Amino acid sequence: MNLLISRGWVVLTLLCLAEGARADWSFVMLGDTRGPHHTTTGVSPYLTNIAEKIATLNPELVLVCGDLVNGDDTNATFSLTYAEQYANWKTAMSPVFNYATGTGIPIYPVRGNHDNNAGEGAPITELKQAYYDAFSPYVPTNGPNYSVTNNQIGFSYAFTHSNLTVVAADQYFYLDQTPGDPGYHELARSWVSEQFAQADSPYKVFMAHVPMFMTQGQETPEHFFGKDAAGLETRTNFWNDLGTNGVQLYLAGHLHNEVVASTTNDFGNPILQLQAGNGGAPVDPVILQADPGVDVLYTNGTHYGFALATVGAEKMTIDYYLLNPADEHWSKASYTTTIFAVPEPSSAGLFALGLLALALRRRKNAP
Repeated sequence: MNLLISRGWVVLTLLCLAEGARADWSFVMLGDTRGPHHTTTGVSPYLTNIAEKIATLNPELVLVCGDLVNGDDTNATFSLTYAEQYANWKTAMSPVFNYATGTGIPIYPVRGNHDNNAGEGAPITELKQAYYDAFSPYVPTNGPNYSVTNNQIGFSYAFTHSNLTVVAADQYFYLDQTPGDPGYHELARSWVSEQFAQADSPYKVFMAHVPMFMTQGQETPEHFFGKDAAGLETRTNFWNDLGTNGVQLYLAGHLHNEVVASTTNDFGNPILQLQAGNGGAPVDPVILQADPGVDVLYTNGTHYGFALATVGAEKMTIDYYLLNPADEHWSKASYTTTIFAVPEPSSAGLFALGLLALALRRRKNAP
């Protein structure tokens, strides 16, 4: 019994030391870095400024939630190829990561509609290939591979960095041409759930392009699975899976502003939806009109910028960096988001062992 008690105290002490020793680190989230419709480059003229600011903060990684370039939505006069647009994007982001040398802060993107077909129509094969050629060497190759026509390796992927697990899902592999509601209303849901279920990280982030919940007065873009009864049921089931598997944050873009909203699934699990679409595309004003049960916490429809998450052992704090397009002055929003860690199963088990040892020792010493 004394040996069990001693080991319990050692385990508890080592656990506390390990958690305390884990240094804070940071990562950046942004999306919709494309240019205006009359673009001559395919990327935002503000993107280099944004990249330079990100580099000064020295995050350990950057997540980009789609619409990197204009794709097929460009001024035909300039005849930009898709490969040229992605090359321009890489140049603009070179303060963060130098693609020529393979050095710098790793960038993890996912496709948006402008990286597939700006009008949400059938996939443009050449555009898809250009995206794949540009970024597949720099992302994990563990995405779903269901068939020759549904091979998502290089497009969807999952990875764990320190105490954070990220799953990125491409939303542009399932075109629904049903009359009345055509578009993309599905993703590899089972694969996403499996990735989170097998991860024991205390922080979990899901990234795709289109928001799941409506926060503004544009219903179709924000109801990804569809706004009919079947689509809303699919969303509910998927949200339940995410929350049950410990996901705390959904990162999306598509609408060109920044909105933070809170939701709670059917089992009481809170999940934040961070719409980070102010990465350089022409800013959209925020017109609030949220789904029932969705609480909008913060909005910004006037500035470009990005979100910086600082990850600690007990909590993640997200700050919002804002670039004023009038004078290109940077500021930081007074609002911050706090997400608390979900204990890792392994850590929870060790902690329980330590508590058991403490209880046994107290029992032994009791009169």
